Amino acid sequence: MGMRTIVREGERGALDAREGRQDRGTESGLRAAYLLSAAIAVLMMVASAAGLLIDGLYQDGPWAREALRGGDLTTIALAAPVLIASMLLARRGSRAAQAIWLGALAYSLYNYAYYVFGAAFNDIFVLHIALFSLSIAALVLAIANIDVTAIAARFRGVRGARLIGGFLAVVGIVLGGLWVFLAIRFAVTGELMAGVPPDGLHLVFAIDTSLLVPGLVISGILLWRRTTRGFVFGTAMAVMGAVYQVNLLMAGLFQSNAHVPGVKAFPVEGVVLAAGFGLATLLLLVPRERRERRERCGGCFSSHS
Repeated sequence: MGMRTIVREGERGALDAREGRQDRGTESGLRAAYLLSAAIAVLMMVASAAGLLIDGLYQDGPWAREALRGGDLTTIALAAPVLIASMLLARRGSRAAQAIWLGALAYSLYNYAYYVFGAAFNDIFVLHIALFSLSIAALVLAIANIDVTAIAARFRGVRGARLIGGFLAVVGIVLGGLWVFLAIRFAVTGELMAGVPPDGLHLVFAIDTSLLVPGLVISGILLWRRTTRGFVFGTAMAVMGAVYQVNLLMAGLFQSNAHVPGVKAFPVEGVVLAAGFGLATLLLLVPRERRERRERCGGCFSSHS
């Protein structure tokens, strides 16, 4: 009996030691991800300010140049503040903020892929490479070390999760289908979208079908199934989509103001998608009990009045 007790105590001690190492490793990984995120936020503001304030920084044609400048405005006014706020709240233990933080990092990765692979060589090219690379590292570290189960528990009571998941998946499928159709049509007829430079479309097709479409479809299906990862990554993709739709609207506004042929400011489809992603984000982030409390208070107020 004594020998068995000693063995069991030794096994428990070894298990506690392994768990302690895992906890320390997780804390170190998250700390590194937060530090990288802080660096990303600073570089975002520097690079975006340069793009907006330095005349002739982007040596691209009008279509790409104005799209990049519209993206800079969105990044400095919306994406960077969202990244900073979510990172600070996540460090204080907010589960919802951790999901938003992932979405902000996903935005940075996706957004700066265009600057790195699509923009002509310019004076802040090194900053764009740093932002793209740091975003990859921060996102990998964050996903590897967050407590997915704990974050998902925050979203379990969300109403309409299946509907939101379906929305994400459908947007991804339609977008991917459209790009594949246009690519096949080009192979057959040699025709692309009028008014858009072929190089710009090539980049959009490549990045969307390799990064955005899989992210939307997979996270949407997982959220539709109400899985643990679905609640976390579905929320992150909803946030990423909402911010990037604003980016696209600002790009269209800049292009329209520069009289780029064939571009309209605030196209209907862009506004609808932005509203859809924004509503999905709001429904996911506002706790069910808080909405029910507001509804009850509204009913009480109306009955008293």
